[in-house]
Amino acid sequence: MYQKFETTPFSQFRQQYFNNLRAQQCLLPALEELCGGWTQETLKSILQKLTKKNQAPLPLFFDSSQAMDSISNKKQALATVFQQFDSRGIGRIDATELFSVMLLLSTGEISQIFYNIAVIFGSDKTNHITSDEFFFFIDCLFRGISKVLICKGENKPSNLNKRLSDQDINKFMQQIFKGQQKVNKDELYASVKQSQQLYEFIEYISTSMQASMEYTRQQSLLMMKITMEVKKLMAQMLSQIDGTAKK
Repeated sequence: MYQKFETTPFSQFRQQYFNNLRAQQCLLPALEELCGGWTQETLKSILQKLTKKNQAPLPLFFDSSQAMDSISNKKQALATVFQQFDSRGIGRIDATELFSVMLLLSTGEISQIFYNIAVIFGSDKTNHITSDEFFFFIDCLFRGISKVLICKGENKPSNLNKRLSDQDINKFMQQIFKGQQKVNKDELYASVKQSQQLYEFIEYISTSMQASMEYTRQQSLLMMKITMEVKKLMAQMLSQIDGTAKK
């Protein structure tokens, strides 16, 4: 039997994650490998590829890691990420969960991230994002982060298959949209700031994700430098040994 989502109030999400993520590596390692060095422009370029330059809709699901090849050629990382997002064991993953997480971890200013949220999750035919569309994004995001975030004292994500309660999402929509059905895409950032708790939570998660990505990138560069230095030293030692043997 497939596992069901556990509906969770925002207060529990906040208690679990806010100011409680691991200091340096708070993300699923395979996701960091998959998205290493990504910026908001990188992500937009990948999504353009998936939609054939906006000629097709974004996929709503992937039924295998092979179906995700347009995202990256890092096959092992794709396989691990697919397995993690298929935490209910149904043989497919919700692509929108993955995209929502990718939006927050790709390097960029928080205002740019909210604009890209509006572009990607809003209707292509208008310059607006509706409350229903942003509701959908928030639902996807909270389902997604429960599968990838690592808290202090832990070494892997431990709160799988949680989703934010509809009641809390509706409360946030009322604070953001003020009874209106939609806002301009370039105004979403300012509108979300009116829902202080939600804004602070998303900003903290995004900042922590980006810091984790940068830390891992720097560690990889350091390891590459050390490897090159070791190889150089070994080459010098072999050269000296060879020279001594010839004398």
